[in-house]
Amino acid sequence: MGIFDWPAPAFDWLDALMADQLGPLGRIIAWSVICAIISMALYAVLSPQKRIKKVKADVADSRKAMADDDGEDFGEGMRLAKAQLGHSLKLVGVILIPAVVASLPALAMLVWLDGQYGYSCPMPGTQTTISAMPENANVEQIGARPVSENGGACPIVRVSTSTDNGQSDVVIPLQAPVPVIGHKQWWNTLIGNPAGYLPDDTAIQQIRFDLPPQEIISVGPSWARGWELTFFVMLILVSLAIKKGFRIE
Repeated sequence: MGIFDWPAPAFDWLDALMADQLGPLGRIIAWSVICAIISMALYAVLSPQKRIKKVKADVADSRKAMADDDGEDFGEGMRLAKAQLGHSLKLVGVILIPAVVASLPALAMLVWLDGQYGYSCPMPGTQTTISAMPENANVEQIGARPVSENGGACPIVRVSTSTDNGQSDVVIPLQAPVPVIGHKQWWNTLIGNPAGYLPDDTAIQQIRFDLPPQEIISVGPSWARGWELTFFVMLILVSLAIKKGFRIE
């Protein structure tokens, strides 16, 4: 479990609570609203709103001065350009850290949502297309894990490959519906792989599972049926509404 996975138990609890009243689409919309409220509230609290408002006014004044300049005095034009650039960079500096900090809960939620609503394990008895690296590895599905709450059963595979020391076999039970398993990397300290990892001493570099993606909506092109489009569209709309409604700079 990575650092951004720590809130996952709380997300699981709230998602199960909402599942009593809402379907997947309703829960995704609810999560987008929650994410927008938390992120915008954190940004409003952490950012110096009065200072941002003043710097924005300075940017607007410098932009107007540039527009009103007749361009006859090159030195004056350069001075106005430097002033506008300075105010713009100051604005970035003022909002950058609060914006980054306010986005951290959203990042943790995105990691959880991708694991929760990204893919499903196939139904029991269904063979899954599986590939491995290196390409000469032999992949065989030898069983399946117990059936999960959504009715799917994640596969158990055996991967064999030839090495300088002979044959290397590794048995991997897919612990969660995540399509890729590899060796543990440094970034897994931040974002873990709930499906698990390959043993460090195996020659197998990666295993890919052709898992069925979850569909939140049943109409439209395939790329629009997952959780991502619905979530981000609602997140942007709700964030803009909060920003305008509460006059957040």
